[in-house]
Amino acid sequence: MTQLLPLFPLDIVLFPKMVLPLHIFEERYKEMIGECLRSKAPFGVLYTHEGTTARVGCTAGILKVLKKYDDGRMDLLTQGGDRFEILHFDTSASYLRGWSESFADRDGAQPPDRKAVEQLLELFRETARILKRSEAEKVRVSPGYQGLSFQIAGGFPLPKTVKQRVLEGRSETERVAILIAYFNENLPRLRRTGVAAKRAGSNGHVR
Repeated sequence: MTQLLPLFPLDIVLFPKMVLPLHIFEERYKEMIGECLRSKAPFGVLYTHEGTTARVGCTAGILKVLKKYDDGRMDLLTQGGDRFEILHFDTSASYLRGWSESFADRDGAQPPDRKAVEQLLELFRETARILKRSEAEKVRVSPGYQGLSFQIAGGFPLPKTVKQRVLEGRSETERVAILIAYFNENLPRLRRTGVAAKRAGSNGHVR
């Protein structure tokens, strides 16, 4: 079933259950958010960068209007809902809209192998330690590992192109593999950087 969805192109990749604060200041988006508030309907967030807009995105539901300004600007707290795919865009309104379909995992997709999940978590935790970030402590593993990749990719400073690939994955197994490949590719450099930083901190010289 297709539906006409209000769209907010942003230089952000939104994931299901991810909380996203937004500051609304452009007139067209003030209008869009006003209509969403009146109809209690979500809008879609699409990753947009350097003139290119992705066609797979995630809906955002408005949890709370944090502040309204006299000039109509708003601070919102939103949360990611369901993934969708744009079939074609509609430019007849003041803001972008698109005819969309639900974008879900393939029917019958099997959960990832336990060893793959353990490998991902080990790589993720090591990366977080080197970068001195606490996101790894907040990850919760649910039965079947569903949503694990979204937790990791949504809360960690990965390249947005990698985040978009994760969002477009059609199974948790596929998304876990994408993240394992990314961490495996980047960890050697981070390890060297971490060792160099420790040496510099201990004697003032990097060898």
